[in-house]
Amino acid sequence: MKSELAEVANDMVDTNKKYLIWNNKGGVGKTFLTYNLAVEYAIAHSDEDVVVIDACPQSNVSEIILGGNGVGEENLNNLRDRNTTIAGYIKERFSNSPLARLGNESSYFVKAHSVNPKMPNNLYLLPGDVDLDICSRLIAHIGSSPVKEAWKKSRSLLIDLIASFEADKTISERPKTFFIDCNPSFASYTELGVVASNRVIIPCTADAASIRGIKNLVKLIYGVSIDSTEQDEMFLDFNKEAKQSKIEFPKLHLFVQNRSRTNESDAAKAFKSHAEEIKRITSELLKTHPHLFTDESIDDRVKHVKDGNTLAAIINHEGCPLSNLQHKSYTIYGMATQANKAQIDALEADVNGVVSCI
Repeated sequence: MKSELAEVANDMVDTNKKYLIWNNKGGVGKTFLTYNLAVEYAIAHSDEDVVVIDACPQSNVSEIILGGNGVGEENLNNLRDRNTTIAGYIKERFSNSPLARLGNESSYFVKAHSVNPKMPNNLYLLPGDVDLDICSRLIAHIGSSPVKEAWKKSRSLLIDLIASFEADKTISERPKTFFIDCNPSFASYTELGVVASNRVIIPCTADAASIRGIKNLVKLIYGVSIDSTEQDEMFLDFNKEAKQSKIEFPKLHLFVQNRSRTNESDAAKAFKSHAEEIKRITSELLKTHPHLFTDESIDDRVKHVKDGNTLAAIINHEGCPLSNLQHKSYTIYGMATQANKAQIDALEADVNGVVSCI
């Protein structure tokens, strides 16, 4: 019989990399970046298992992996009907075993190729679910229990899923790399991703709102105020609870700037100014808080990836890897859409440049 007093066992495999893809700002290309990094990494590392965890209620990365527009949505709905999603797991835990594992955690992961044959054979998905917003309240309820370490247990639900998947020898005994796509808001289900990850990739764009998102992320997770601005105690709730629970914070790894382009001189000047500010923030953090970063030798922590534009629309529709795109016309909702080889090659080179640092 499971005991609700059982301690949270953080028995994840330390050598497996677990990337949180997050910025406290929407519209920065987070999901498209997560998709491309995970799929291209899986193709380049056929000796590993690669897992995408969709911790976003919009579930866009799940729909792409499961087949693209229309097909992917239908396949995701079928999984939701069977409760084979991240929200399905959280609801099951809340109903039957709030503070201890169910024992069937690895069954919530889906082998992507079995649903969408275009996906690499070593790619797995923990599907997203619109019900994650409801689950935010369930997580908070579990965490408010008077039972010892209830907050830590409530924020370790994703650890439980990952650790069980890693330990399941019926899947494989190979190394595993995880990519966690999170909602821009710092909801409790986003906290699950922070607690379960050991590295952070921050997608961003060269604009003021994205820069604020970066500063908020650093403050929310690490309790560090960039530019020495006054701390708002409300920002520090997670940081304080995590420290009290002796949770190890993930390390900053890369800042990936979605490289928008414009021909308008004023807009171009603003773009350059904001891009330089992102570089300044990164350099300042490396100088003043080097312990927040991974210890890999990386020549530049700020990487650039071109806008997907037309290619993103095609990939979202087709549910196929970037590296499998061809120089041809694709039909999207009855309209011909051209994939240009030069655009494909340029975007693929940028994505592979980031993949090489993972």
